Amino acid sequence: MIHDVKSLPEKGETILRLSNIYKNFGAVSALTDISLEVKAGEVVALVGDNGAGKSTLIKILAGVHKQSSGTIEFMGEQVSLDSPSKALSLGIATVFQDLALCENLDVVANLFLGHELSPFKLDEVAMEVRSWVLLRELAARIPSVREPIASLSGGQRQTVAIARALLLDPKIIMLDEPTAALGVAQTAEVLNLIERVRERGLGVIIISHNMEDVRAVADRIVVLRLGRNNGVLTPDASNQELVAAITGATENSVSRRLDRKATHVEENSRGVE
Repeated sequence: MIHDVKSLPEKGETILRLSNIYKNFGAVSALTDISLEVKAGEVVALVGDNGAGKSTLIKILAGVHKQSSGTIEFMGEQVSLDSPSKALSLGIATVFQDLALCENLDVVANLFLGHELSPFKLDEVAMEVRSWVLLRELAARIPSVREPIASLSGGQRQTVAIARALLLDPKIIMLDEPTAALGVAQTAEVLNLIERVRERGLGVIIISHNMEDVRAVADRIVVLRLGRNNGVLTPDASNQELVAAITGATENSVSRRLDRKATHVEENSRGVE
């Protein structure tokens, strides 16, 4: 198994809580009074326009940046995420958009790179077996664990990157634009993988600009705008509500177009010409 079930929190238990998070870069305020909560077995989508503060917030949780002020609680205890290794040791894993995979190495080597089971004498058999078990539990569509990364599709690469994060037994996994530049089939593959991760009781945070993907997997949608919280919505929120929260506009050409499209679909379903 990937995880020791006893080590995971109960479904619905709060894993992560951020309160009054501020982040300044010199005179520039990137985040102002941010609050966020993530529970076990929950997918939280973090959305917002470019420059809204999403990446800064994720980097704070990944230990890349230190918040200027505010508190972070993990499993009920206040923590200091002052380095990426500290975040990982607590159980916060991050899959950044660039994936950081080695193209010339195979799947097994990428999964265990830097975390070999026997670093002084590589246990190739044990690593291959564990790789197969992990990928099968995730229902991953990868033909062979000896396949070089360079030959894999975008969806398969994303799967390898997520699987590598899961080997560290995290309680929360953060995914930065996991379906960016993927085709329809590959996107469906990654969204199914996110569902599998949620089913295991992990908390999942995804950053995405694709509202269709967000609606497909998220339990809650947290909107950031200009470095501030700007609403928490459910996946069944209207397009107008989403656009208004993201852009700060109650009415614009995008929301009007989306509403016209939704009305057209509804009328067609009722047989209206």
